[in-house]
Amino acid sequence: MPSARLTRTTRTTIVFALLALVLGLVVAANPGGASASPPRPPDPQGPRPDDGKIGAAAVTETPELLFVPVAPCRIVDTRVAGGKMASGAVRSYYVGGTTGFAPQGGTSGGCGIPEGAKALSETVVAVSPSAGGYLKSWAAGGAEPGSSMLNYQKGAVVSTGTTVPLRSGAGTDLTVKNAGGSTHLVIDVNGYYIQQLQAYIASGGSVIDQSGRLVSSTKTADGQYTLVWDRDVSTCAGVGSSDLTGHIVSVYTSGANSYVYIVNNAGVAEDYWVHIAIHC
Repeated sequence: MPSARLTRTTRTTIVFALLALVLGLVVAANPGGASASPPRPPDPQGPRPDDGKIGAAAVTETPELLFVPVAPCRIVDTRVAGGKMASGAVRSYYVGGTTGFAPQGGTSGGCGIPEGAKALSETVVAVSPSAGGYLKSWAAGGAEPGSSMLNYQKGAVVSTGTTVPLRSGAGTDLTVKNAGGSTHLVIDVNGYYIQQLQAYIASGGSVIDQSGRLVSSTKTADGQYTLVWDRDVSTCAGVGSSDLTGHIVSVYTSGANSYVYIVNNAGVAEDYWVHIAIHC
């Protein structure tokens, strides 16, 4: 039955042609494929092996701030130094570090707030204003806000709790403006916000990305790195991870240093890109 065999052959040809057409349309609509991985960040050490895993995200794309509580501590008291703030007076104060507190009536040696703090949790007190008015506060060197942080009445002692941003860099950290009657000012701190201790380190020890707390990174041997942070991390826990399957990362802390060790599944020290986080 040649005509029947010819009919089946023709049908088979048509089916395969249709399949090829459909597959061609799918590929054209999605040339990269559904499982295509985004590119990893460039590395100054050169190309690295690729196991098909997605690379670690840059740690500072959306940096989170940690809140660190401190025992209530005074950084400003104009009854001790500086005198009342007149109407319209603008004064800037130190918040972080260990110097500059005595001239502003604060605790000698500071309140244990690091200079890298990004924001402050505080209690602000207006003491014995000569008339009604308000106080504003903002990061030193920044723009004055449109709203007040504390409104006060004549002769009263009025306080409020607030969180304010701090200057990033050297110099005074916080600016206060008085509008209304002259008044004494007291500021007590109870905590601060600071960026986490994180870094993304290349196989050669260079820093690909970090959260602003890392001072230096050095490759000391095969698979071994020393990271120096801006604070003592002796009591903190270090966590390391590699974006390549088969690498084991260990992190130990001492002083301001964290020591990173990387081995492969065979237990052999090996250089590789690694993300480090320190939890205190």
